[in-house]
Order: sequence, then structure tokens, then C-alpha cells
Amino acid sequence: MENARLLGELRRRTRDLQESLEYQTATSDVLKVISRSGAELEPVLDTLVETAALICQADEAMIMRLQDGFYRMAASFGYTPEFVELMARSRLPPDTGTVTGQTALERRVIHIHDTAAKPDYRPPPLQAGEHRTALGVPLLRDETAIGVIFLTRSRVEPFTEKQISLVTTFADQAVIAIENARLFNELRERTAELGRSVEELKMLSEVGQAVSSTLDLRAVLSTILTSSLGLTWANAGAIFHYSRADRSFRLVEAVGWDAALTRTVRELRIAESESAMGEAIARRMPVQLADLAQPSRYPLRDSTLAAGFHSALIVPLIGAERTLGAIILMRQEAGEFPPETVRLMQTLASQSVLAIQNARMFREIADKSEQLALASQHKSQFLANMSHELRTPLNAILGYAELLVDGIYGVLPDRPKGVLERIQNNGKHLLALINDVLDLAKIEAGQLTLTLEDYAMPEVVRSVITATEPLATSKGLKFTAALQDGMPMGHGDARRVSQVLLNLVGNAIKFTEAGEVEIRASSANGQFELSVRDTGPGIADADQERIFGEFQQIDNTNTRNKGGTGLGLAISKRMVEMQGGTISVESVLGQGSTFRVVLPVHVDEMMEAAE
Repeated sequence: MENARLLGELRRRTRDLQESLEYQTATSDVLKVISRSGAELEPVLDTLVETAALICQADEAMIMRLQDGFYRMAASFGYTPEFVELMARSRLPPDTGTVTGQTALERRVIHIHDTAAKPDYRPPPLQAGEHRTALGVPLLRDETAIGVIFLTRSRVEPFTEKQISLVTTFADQAVIAIENARLFNELRERTAELGRSVEELKMLSEVGQAVSSTLDLRAVLSTILTSSLGLTWANAGAIFHYSRADRSFRLVEAVGWDAALTRTVRELRIAESESAMGEAIARRMPVQLADLAQPSRYPLRDSTLAAGFHSALIVPLIGAERTLGAIILMRQEAGEFPPETVRLMQTLASQSVLAIQNARMFREIADKSEQLALASQHKSQFLANMSHELRTPLNAILGYAELLVDGIYGVLPDRPKGVLERIQNNGKHLLALINDVLDLAKIEAGQLTLTLEDYAMPEVVRSVITATEPLATSKGLKFTAALQDGMPMGHGDARRVSQVLLNLVGNAIKFTEAGEVEIRASSANGQFELSVRDTGPGIADADQERIFGEFQQIDNTNTRNKGGTGLGLAISKRMVEMQGGTISVESVLGQGSTFRVVLPVHVDEMMEAAE
């Protein structure tokens, strides 16, 4: 008896061990399938439901998954093809009418030992009376039943605790597989989306570089269209210009159209109110024409249908201040463009608006520059001609006045002689003004050339002193000069240097009513430095840069006390710069001014050639 008892206990333990080993092996096999499946969920669920049915000795089994609030069959085992086809179309709500619905609703294991003993039991379709024992185990994720494992037996034989525990383990593994597949698919979708975004950004960058590499408007539009077709896989595209004057669209550029269609559309004036382009402009959003055969406000419908196009996407080109037009993309098949394509075209449209505006602005600037250059050329020619025409009779007047003063035509009384001297002085002043205008005209026309030769800077300064000292003496000003000893010989245009110094010293004497005017000249590091200092009224900071402009004076009113055209400093600046030098001013109101000129000792002859 003891041997029989021990033998029976041994057999039970052996069966338990074999059952445990079988369960562990099944669990391990399922885990292997899960680890190899990746995003493929169907093989995992098929393996789970088949293994659960075989291990638990169930006749049928299925896995239901939650989709849009209902439970649909995801995998099955042991059912007839008719039942599987029917369940594929069925949706079970989470309620107590079925084992699946009750399991999902209560989120716990539902075990019916005998369905015949449960009056409210509602079997699945085509299964009435075919099974007696049913088991439902929920697939729980974050307290939500995302699915149910449903097992049945055609006999009354309740599932054991070990079997229910195994199915619960399988349910947990199914949740892991479903979650892995979801995360894997999301990762794959995001990776694909990121790849598309990177590719789109790369293509947009290439479009931007291509568009920014030229400012020719037609080339810009052609690049935009070609790039649009490449980004969206459209078959053809066109850009229309919008006219605010008559509220209409006209074709500017087309890609993918044949010559006949292009010629037909180019001759059309498409009214804003009669076109889907007008709708896109009004809404400031893209408009889709999924089927051009359907009635719509689209004047190009017949011609584009005849050319084989059946759908269109219209993207408005709207700038910050005005509407530029619209891009139309066309495909040969009907249907809407994908949302990502529409978003991409909106980005490209924004980029295109900037490119079109830049090209137009460049063209306008180029036109204006050409007009300004032509006007400046005419002005310079006019000034040169007028200065020459004025200088010839003026020189004659000055010559005759000098002859009269010298008594060539007889001795004149003192009174007429004084009048002639005033005529001479004013004539010389007028001649100086005409010479300034002529010099400016020559500089602007590029006709003023330098005469490079060796010269002594001290001699140039002394000649200026000799010419201007009587003016300073007549106003009672102290006039001094400080010249550095041993200055090197210079090589440049001495006459232009003398003209600059005469202008600076003349201005200093003219605007200084009391005090002194001083000239300084020195050399260091291969450069001459000349300065003219006065004790005049000074120049405000705001005017110090302006006075070197043409026709600029500190006092520009009609009642100013000092004469002049405002060209002296402008001409001096040009002459200094032609020799590679600089001119500047330092001044404080009420404390006088110091003009400083820096010139190279040896002017580069190549500089003259470049000028």
C-alpha cells in the first residue's frame, strides 16, 4: 500500500513537472516569436492563440482587439472559415452580453463552467449550442482592456487554475507584443517622416540656393516650378501673375504643358471672380480641385482635361504688402494631393514670394541705376558744355576790363577805374566758380586726369601762402606757416595739391573774422601731412561729414553772408582721393577748425591708370 501511495505521488509530481515544463516551453516559444516579430504583430497573435488552445486543451480560441471603441477579431484557432469571415465583419461592444464584452467591461477573468446553466449567456454568431465552457482573459494596458483572449470547450470541463494562469501570462505577453509593434511602427513612421522631412528640407535648401543664385525673374520662376514638380511628383505646373489693376491672372511660366496648351492659356485673361485662383487668394490658403471633370470655377478645365490632367492644387503667392499670383500643380490622375504635399507647397510658396520680390527689386534697382547713370552722364555733359560756353565770354570780359584798367584805350578817370576793378574781381570770382563746376563735371565724367611729376612740397605751400596772404592781411588775420625741415621730394600732381591747399586756406580766411590761420606741412612714413587751422566759428559734428558733399554748405539759406557754390571741398576730396590720400576735419563750435590732408609722397602711377 505504501509503495502504491508513493508511486501515485511520484506520477502526480511527474505530471505536474511535465505540465510545468510544457507551460514554460510554450511561454518560451511565444517569447521567441515576440522577439523575432518586430513590427509584425499577426504572427505573434496567431502563435499565442494556437498555443493557448493546444496547451489548455480548448476546442476554439480567438483574440479580440480594441479598435474605435469596439472589439474585433485579430487572431483565431479552430473556428470554421464561415465563422472567421463573419467575425471579421463583426464588432463587439464592451457589455455583459458576451464573454468578450463582459471581460473587457469588468477588466477581469470571466470563467463560465457551463454556458447552459447561464440563462443570460449570449454565444457568438454560428456558435449557439456548440460550446459549454468559456474563458475570457483581458489584455490590460494601463488599466485599459485593449483586447481579450477567448477560449471555449464543446464539453463541460472548467479550465484549471494553472491553465487560467498560463492564459493570463499569454495575455501579458500579447500586451507586450502589441505595445512593441505599436512602438516599433511609431518609430518606423517617425523615422520615415523624419527622413521625408530631411529630404524635403534638403530639396528646399537646394531650391533656395538655386533661386538665390540668380536674380533673373524668369529663371527664378522656372526654378520654382521645376522644383515644385520634383517635390510633389506632379505632372505639370504653372505660375500666374496677379494684376491688382484689373483683378485678373495671366500665365507667366509653365512646365510640363505642350506648346498648344501653353499658347492657349497665355492668351487668356482669367478674372479673379471666375477662378479657383481667386478663391485661393481670398482665403489665403491652398485650394484643391480633386476632379477637374466636376463642375467648378475653373476656366482652364476643358483645356487641361483635353491635355490629360484630372486634378489640380492651387497655392497662392501672397507677400506682406501685395498678392503676387498663384502656383498651379496638376496631376494626370484624379484625387486630392496629400496633406504633407500641401504643407510643403505652402513652405515653397513662402520661399518663392521672397525670391520673386528680390528679383523684382533687383530689376527695379537696376533700371533706376541705369536711369540715374544716364541722367548723371547728361548732367556732367551739360555742366561741362555750359562751363566752357560761360568761360569763353567771361575771359573776354576780364581781358577787355584789364585792357581798360591798363589804359590801352586811354587814361580813365579814377571813378570808372574803380568800377572796372570791381568788375575784374567779381569776374574772377565767377570764373573760379565756373572752374569748380567744370572740374566736378570732369571728375564725374572720368575725364580729369593727374599729371604726375616730381615736386617739392615746401614750394607748393609757399606758393599758396603768397597767393592767399593778401586776403588774410586785408581782414587783419594773423597768417603763419610751419614747414618741417628736410621733407623728401614728392611725386604726384603738384597743381592739384596746390588747388586743394588754396581751397582750404581760402575757406579758412573767408570764414574767420578774427584770430589766425595756420598752415602746417610735415612728412613721416612715406606720407605728407598738411593741415590748415583757423580760429573761425567751427563746424558742428552733424555737418562735418556733410560739408564734403557736392553743393553742401553749413549755411544753405538764401541770406547767407558767405558766397560760393559748395563745391570746393567736394572737389578737393576727389582730388586727394585720386592721389591715394585722405582729407578730414576736426572742429568744435566756437573754437575753430582744422582740416587735415594726408598724401603719399610717391603717388602710384597704377592708381592713375585705374582711375
